[in-house]
Amino acid sequence: MSDPEGKPSVHSTSDRPDDHSTTVDKAEEFLADQPPIGQIDPQVEKRLLWKIDLVLMPLMCVTFGLQYYDKQVLSSASIFGVLKDMDLTRTYGNPPVTSTVRYSTATAAFYWGYMAATLPMTWILQKFPLGRTLAIMVLLWGMIVLTTISIHSYPAIVTQRVFLGAIESSVSPGFVLLTSAWYKKSEQPIRLGFWYSATGLFSIFSGVVNYGLGKAAEGSSLATWKAMYIFAGTWTVLWGLILLFFLPDNPMTARFLTIEERRIAVERLRSNMTGIENKEFKVYQFMEGLCDIKLYLFLLMGAALYITNGGLTAFGAIIVKSFGYSSLQTILLLTPGGATTVVSIWITSFIASRFKNTTTLLLPLSCLPVLAGAITLWKYDWSHRGPLLVGYYLLGIFGAPYVLLLSISTANVAGYTKKALSSGFIFIGYNVGNIVAPYLVNTTERAIHFRTTWISIIVAMVFSIICSLLLRAIMQMENVKRDRDTAPTSNQSTEQAEKAEHRGGFQGDSHQTAEEGRLAFKDLTDGENSAFRYSL
Repeated sequence: MSDPEGKPSVHSTSDRPDDHSTTVDKAEEFLADQPPIGQIDPQVEKRLLWKIDLVLMPLMCVTFGLQYYDKQVLSSASIFGVLKDMDLTRTYGNPPVTSTVRYSTATAAFYWGYMAATLPMTWILQKFPLGRTLAIMVLLWGMIVLTTISIHSYPAIVTQRVFLGAIESSVSPGFVLLTSAWYKKSEQPIRLGFWYSATGLFSIFSGVVNYGLGKAAEGSSLATWKAMYIFAGTWTVLWGLILLFFLPDNPMTARFLTIEERRIAVERLRSNMTGIENKEFKVYQFMEGLCDIKLYLFLLMGAALYITNGGLTAFGAIIVKSFGYSSLQTILLLTPGGATTVVSIWITSFIASRFKNTTTLLLPLSCLPVLAGAITLWKYDWSHRGPLLVGYYLLGIFGAPYVLLLSISTANVAGYTKKALSSGFIFIGYNVGNIVAPYLVNTTERAIHFRTTWISIIVAMVFSIICSLLLRAIMQMENVKRDRDTAPTSNQSTEQAEKAEHRGGFQGDSHQTAEEGRLAFKDLTDGENSAFRYSL
C-alpha cells in the first residue's frame, strides 16, 4: 500500500477486506484502559522476565515431562508383562515368530486420537481461558492413565489410548501458544527448549523410577506395569490440581503480576507483531493459513522428525534389550538417552537465542548426529554393545531440530487464528510420524538389526534437512521482497531518519517504528502486514 505521497507503508486495519473482522488482540483492549507506559527500564524488564520464568517454566517443564513419561511407561511396561496381559503379541509359523503388530497398533492408537483432536483442540484453546483449559485437560488425562490398570484386552487398550491421545493433544499446541504470548521472539527458542527438554529429563527420571518400581514389585501380587501406571496417573492428577491454581491464562490477567508488571509484560511484546490473544475465530486467517506453504513444510518436517520416535520411545526398551541386557538393566541403560536430548536442546536453543537468523541452519545441523546414530545401529557389528548404545543415544538428539521447528513456527506466523492453525499443522505432522514410526520397527528383523527402522530414520533426517533449507530460502526471498517494496526513496531518507528518532516508543524492539508498534496488536497475519519480517 502507498500513502497519498507515494510512500510505502505497512497494511493497516483499513486495508483489510470488508469481510475481515476488526476485532483487535486482547492486549490492545487491555492497554487501551491503561495510562501510557513510557520508557521501560531494562533492569525492570529483566526482573520481570525472571519472575515470569520462575512461574511458567517449572509448570510447563513438569507438565510436558509428565506427558512424555505417560508415553514412556508403555515402552517400559512392554518388558514387564503388559504384552502378555493385554494380548499385544501374536506367534506365527514354525519355527515360531512373535509379531508385535498389536503392540505397534496400541502405541499408534494414542496418536490417532491426538491427530483427530488436534484442530478441534486448537479451537478450544483459542475460545476458552488457556491456562484453566490446559489444567482441566491434565486432570482428565491423569484419570484416563489410572484406568489402564483395569484393562486386560487388546481392543480395550487401543480404545483407551485413542481417548488419552485426544485429551493430551491440548498440551503441546497450548504450550506453543503460551510461549508466544509471554516471550519476545529472541527469548522463545530457549524457553521452548527448556520445557521441551523435559522429555529428556523425564526419560532419565522415568528410568530410575521404573527401575525402583520393578525392584519393589518383584514377588508382589501387583504386576510391575500396573505399579508404573498407578504412579504415573496419580502424579498427573495431583499436578493437574496445581496447574488449576497456578497456570495463568495470559499476561493481562496473571494474578502473580501487579498491574504495572502486566502492562510491561504486554507492552514489551509489541515487536513480535504476532499478538497475544484473540478469542474470535477468523475465517480469513484460517484460509490464509491453508494457502501458506510454510505451514505445509512445518507439517512435513514434524512428521519426518518424529519417525525417529518409533525406534526411541515405543520400541526403545525392546531394541536395547536385544543388545543382550536384562529387563532391569535395559531400564537403566535407557536413561543416558535422555541426557543427550536435554543437552542438545539446550545447546541449540541457546545458540538460536543468541545469534540472529540461525534457526533454519541449526535445524539441519542438529539432524546430523541422528543420522550418525542410525547409520551406526544399521552398519556396526552388534557383538560390540558399547558403540550400539552410543548410536542409540544419538537418536535422542532428534528433539533438538523439533524444538527449533517449533521456534520457527512461533516466530514466523502472526494472527491468532493462523497461529493456532500453524500449531495444529505441526502437531498433525507430529502424529503422522508417531503413527507411522511403530510400524517401521519390525521385531522379526532382529537378525538383520532392525534395518528398516534405521533406513527410515536416515531418509527422514535427510528430508528434514532439505525442507529446512527450502523454508529458509522462501522466507528470505519474502523478506527481500518486502524490503524492496517498502524501501524509501532518496528524498524520503531524511524523513525516515527523523522517524527513527521516535522508534522505541514501543518497547519491544528499538528498530520498530511508531506505525509498526501501532499495528502490533491489531491481530494482523504475517501475510497481511508488510512490516512483518521473517526470522530465519
